[in-house]
Amino acid sequence: MRHPWRAFFTHATIALAQPTYLAVRYLIDHQYFRRVHPAWFALTAVTWSWIVTRITIPFFTNPLRHVPCPPGENFPLCHLDTNGGRPPTDIIIKLFKSTPNDGLIVCWLPFYLWAQVMPTRPDTLMDLLNTHNYDWEKPAETNKFIGRTIGEGLIVAEGDKHKAMRKAVAPAFFGRHIRDLVPLFYTKGLAFTDSLAREANQSADNSVEIMTQMSRVTLDIIGAASVGKDFKTIDNDQDPLAKLYATLTDENRGPVVLFYFITAWMPAWFTRRLKGTVYARFEEARIRLREDARALMKEKKQMMLDKPEQQKDIIATIMRSGDFSDDYLVDQLLTFLAAGHDTTSSALTWTLWLLCMHPEIQERLRSECKTHLADKPASEVDATTFDFETMPYLTAVCNETLRFYPSVTATMRNSVRPTMIGPYHIPAGTPALIAPWAINRDHSLWGDDADEYNPDRWLKGPNAANGGAQSPLHLMTFIHGPRSCIGREFARTEMKCLLATLITRFRFEVADPNAKVEIGGSLTIKPHGGLRLRLHDLKAEPDSRADVTA
Repeated sequence: MRHPWRAFFTHATIALAQPTYLAVRYLIDHQYFRRVHPAWFALTAVTWSWIVTRITIPFFTNPLRHVPCPPGENFPLCHLDTNGGRPPTDIIIKLFKSTPNDGLIVCWLPFYLWAQVMPTRPDTLMDLLNTHNYDWEKPAETNKFIGRTIGEGLIVAEGDKHKAMRKAVAPAFFGRHIRDLVPLFYTKGLAFTDSLAREANQSADNSVEIMTQMSRVTLDIIGAASVGKDFKTIDNDQDPLAKLYATLTDENRGPVVLFYFITAWMPAWFTRRLKGTVYARFEEARIRLREDARALMKEKKQMMLDKPEQQKDIIATIMRSGDFSDDYLVDQLLTFLAAGHDTTSSALTWTLWLLCMHPEIQERLRSECKTHLADKPASEVDATTFDFETMPYLTAVCNETLRFYPSVTATMRNSVRPTMIGPYHIPAGTPALIAPWAINRDHSLWGDDADEYNPDRWLKGPNAANGGAQSPLHLMTFIHGPRSCIGREFARTEMKCLLATLITRFRFEVADPNAKVEIGGSLTIKPHGGLRLRLHDLKAEPDSRADVTA
């Protein structure tokens, strides 16, 4: 749909409202203007000039008027839909499917005063994410909100600062360093399964709330991997650090716009005085989190002086690469702790739910994992154990979950200068929505079964290495280009290790088959209200029973 008539009508109305009003007043009372003070005329003229030059002319000269837009805009909100504060997964899919386009969609925001673009093909996404990457930055309000929580780490930094920061951090995420972490991932996974077994035994129906549990094990892992510190949250549901992150990621925040406005733009002293509110709890949590991170960094620096050769974690690697300030290191640590545990716990939670929905896939995966892990001592488990050549189905299941349920469904950018996406000129100040959720389920890229959970797409057929897609660029879970997720291999490897230990030890079922699982969460998607699963401990069952079940 091009040139929506409502947009032209709206902007014509905005521009002509004042002249029309004045004309009507003159027709009603020819003496009206003689009684009005000249300053009023001056103010009217200034206001009308501002409207014409800042609103009307920019709209009628905006090249985005010629970009396809979705049908059925809801005037005056146009294409804006907050989805009640939930992740806009269904809305994005609907926009993609209902709008014929050649790589770009434009969505008009209230009263057609702003336009937001959505790249819909890998080539137009590459223009934004790679070719013209530094023409785009994250919205100021997003960076403000995130920056007040985790500081100015990789997620928040922009431009040359981001380039320098990524260069300094990159050595910590090279393949060799990640592969050396596999014993940590695996031993933590084994400890996690023991903890889950105890938790399930204390429940009347052998069920656990898996999302909370998963967050604790991934927090333990990222703590050990990033700063060499075992937080020991797996067996401690009252751990202060785990509770801080639970507060920061709680999705029950009330009106979304109000929450982000107060927590991003209001001063800390004001927010903390809103006693008993979610805003005050959130502010207290992020202040305490930063204090804890500073204490960890102080402890780390002392360890680097006492036993430097034993420090092989991510922060130690960064510290060896240059002379960085304490604030810089604290910001990086907070970034790794937040991004490194929340995204992976989300992906693993959705994986277990999908395996419950597809028991045949669960059993096939268990068979492969038991073949390679059941009788193998932990000391002999290394990175090669989880390679694609050794356990291809494990890799396929993880890849398919990352495609089907990307932890971050959408992310925003703003153009900081005029730029291009495909053949379209994009004015400065234009917001863009990057939607991994929609790209990862696009039928034109992934085939007719793009809406189905099918790990075999990564094992069979043409382009199986890419899940059946023509290019690895079609998988947008970790984004691409200079701002792609630097920890993607860390996350993939951790996910495979933890899933293998879980599926070897337990058979999973949904505790309440009638419960409707909806997508919730804030920065990352999670099952709304949590996910309760029933665990059958195969270690406690006779082998024959496990075999019959399989």
